[in-house]
Amino acid sequence: MENRYCTNCGKELPRDAEFCLYCGTKQPTVERDAPRGDNQYNQSDNHKSNDNQDNELGNTFTTATSSAGALTKQKINSPKKSKHKNKRIWFVLAAVVVIFIGLAIHASTSSSSATGTSASYDNSSSDNSSSDDTDDSDNYDDTDDSDTDDSEDTGDFENEAVAGISSSDYDATEAAENTYSYGELLKSDDYNGESYNITNAQVLQASEDDGATTLLVYTDEYADDIFKVYYPDTTDAVEDDYVTIKGVLGSREDYDTQSGGSNTVPTIVAQDVSVTGQGS
Repeated sequence: MENRYCTNCGKELPRDAEFCLYCGTKQPTVERDAPRGDNQYNQSDNHKSNDNQDNELGNTFTTATSSAGALTKQKINSPKKSKHKNKRIWFVLAAVVVIFIGLAIHASTSSSSATGTSASYDNSSSDNSSSDDTDDSDNYDDTDDSDTDDSEDTGDFENEAVAGISSSDYDATEAAENTYSYGELLKSDDYNGESYNITNAQVLQASEDDGATTLLVYTDEYADDIFKVYYPDTTDAVEDDYVTIKGVLGSREDYDTQSGGSNTVPTIVAQDVSVTGQGS
């Protein structure tokens, strides 16, 4: 019995082996009682042909086996790479969370410190303010008195006719409804505190004192229907100007004329004095 060797790797094989025990290559079939002579030549050719086919099949099997092994290795390694990648992602997320918590704690600490500092500053300012108020109480009292007068819009007018009258009480709707004649206003003080409009009046006299203005205006052709206007501000109106006045009526008041006489006229605390024209 002749020894048999693998047609691919050359390893010694049992005579009846169909595949190589080492590389897996299929081996040619062994014919035990093959005839000799002329048939031997044909058998040798057939044997070589079969060997070539077997070699090709063996190479194909080897290539397939190698490819399968590579794919298997790739599949085995892929989860490892994925696991490593997942670990890196979790590590980054954990670092971000730690940084965010640190920043939040730092911000909270800074806010608490700022609040404490602000409270201390407020207390210090309050103490200083109280001390200043005590030391300069007289000056502040004077200032407060003047502010009160301005807020009431009565200016520095020292007379009973407009006592307690504030131009801030002016109501445009009420003024439009109050169409009292000059004669009605001249007869009674019952209209004290009511809103009233004077239109197309001409300035007879204008004077200013301490930021307040006093006007004498008349509404008729002969300067007989005269109003005394108290305006707690300055105005551009001068003698002979035409004006519109919106305000709150006061009581009647006597004033001295240039001829040495005395006249009784209605008064009004003006909320607005508008120049509408200039006289000749």
